Amino acid sequence: MKNFFNKIKFILIILITSIVVSIPLFWKDLDVYTDDGSQHISRAYSTYLSIVNRENTTVLSNLTNNFGYSWNLFYGPFSVYLILICWFFIRNFVNAYKIAMFIGLFLSGIAMYNFMKKFTKNKYIGVLSAIFYVTMPYHLNDMYIRNSFGEFLSYIFIPLVFLGLYNLLNKEKGDIWLCIGAVRINIYT
Repeated sequence: MKNFFNKIKFILIILITSIVVSIPLFWKDLDVYTDDGSQHISRAYSTYLSIVNRENTTVLSNLTNNFGYSWNLFYGPFSVYLILICWFFIRNFVNAYKIAMFIGLFLSGIAMYNFMKKFTKNKYIGVLSAIFYVTMPYHLNDMYIRNSFGEFLSYIFIPLVFLGLYNLLNKEKGDIWLCIGAVRINIYT
């Protein structure tokens, strides 16, 4: 049991940090409809309706007085699928959006931990970097003020780009992270 805890203790630290940072997300008086928040919630709802009605999800036909709007054509649709996966379990679009933000925060910390652990060859620097990354002001600004969900999710993939570059330059396995990170950043933003 002790060996298992030693393997996951750094991930638990990142998880606890993400939970603490995300606590205000779940306050009832937090207004997620500021800036882009209403866009992402209504986009998730409209994409859900298009899927249920077996319509094309590129042009969301129930928007703009049923004339349709091509939201998912100009804004990567993969971010909305994370909200829909969360919605599937809790059946509330606002809370699904908040849980998706928490998941994005946690995964960005994990990505930074993996990059810095590999780059410095030190798990402690990796976890410290992940904590700083999760709590950096612009990251929190995207989460709480701007509600810029696509940009917020791109923080998951920025460390993966650097991890892939590190592996590529050092001729190590795992340079696929460069492709995954670069493609995903392009899709989300």
